[in-house]
Amino acid sequence: PFVVELENLITRSIRVSIDLVDDEVSQELNREVEVINGIKEKLKQKVNEAFQQVCALQDAYNAMCDDLADKMHSLDVDQQCHGLNNQSANIGFHKNATRIAKDIVLPDAWDSHSNYNTQRANSEIRASTALREMINNTIEQTANDLEAQRLRTEYAFRKRIHEVQMAKDELEWQQRNTKREIDVLMDDIRGLKQAIADKNKPLEVAETRSENRTYRPRVELCRDAPHDGLIEEKNVLQKTVSSLVDKHNTADDALNQLKQTINRIDEDIAIKSDSLELDETCMTKRQKLLLVSHKV
Repeated sequence: PFVVELENLITRSIRVSIDLVDDEVSQELNREVEVINGIKEKLKQKVNEAFQQVCALQDAYNAMCDDLADKMHSLDVDQQCHGLNNQSANIGFHKNATRIAKDIVLPDAWDSHSNYNTQRANSEIRASTALREMINNTIEQTANDLEAQRLRTEYAFRKRIHEVQMAKDELEWQQRNTKREIDVLMDDIRGLKQAIADKNKPLEVAETRSENRTYRPRVELCRDAPHDGLIEEKNVLQKTVSSLVDKHNTADDALNQLKQTINRIDEDIAIKSDSLELDETCMTKRQKLLLVSHKV
């Protein structure tokens, strides 16, 4: 589990830009690491307790073995003594045979020693049984804690993946609408360019007429109605062209803003796609946690 957690944290650290955020998933992953480290400490403590109990059991076992060996030897000696009679071959006089040995003990001390070894062994066996039960309870509890945290983390993953997918869907909707707006605006710009171009010939005609009429002779060079009409026509055409140029410039500015917007949307969609892929990769790696056995 710890390796999977580290892989998840490393994988999600690759996120970029706005998506590199300390979200609920990151918090749950860090909490999962804390849970695992706490479990490791508890299990290490139980391992140390088990080792100490094994040593205590071994000491009690060794004491029982030594006591049993002494009693077997004493039993052999007493059985040999019990078998001696007047016709035995290995009997004889021994100097000071009835002396009291230096290390001799009284029956009460002998009985107490035997009872102590037995009670000690039984006590260590009971302690071992209790410790095994505590170890099993600890393993079961830590397994439950780890499973509960795994479920919380994976819920956070699914929630985050849903949120990012929703944001990505929204961005893709905006992307489609923006592209449509760009297409419409480009059509408008092409129409405005054509309208501007269409006004050039009428303007050329009006200016050519005005220019040609300046060559009328003498008194015929009169500021008559056609003269004023040509001036008015030229002014109207120039105002129309100026208005079309203003509309073209406005539309061109709007087109540039839309292009910048679509670039930001494309970049954000790419970031969201990468984030989704990384979180889905993490979820795939977390399938290994389902294979972890907590049985003793």
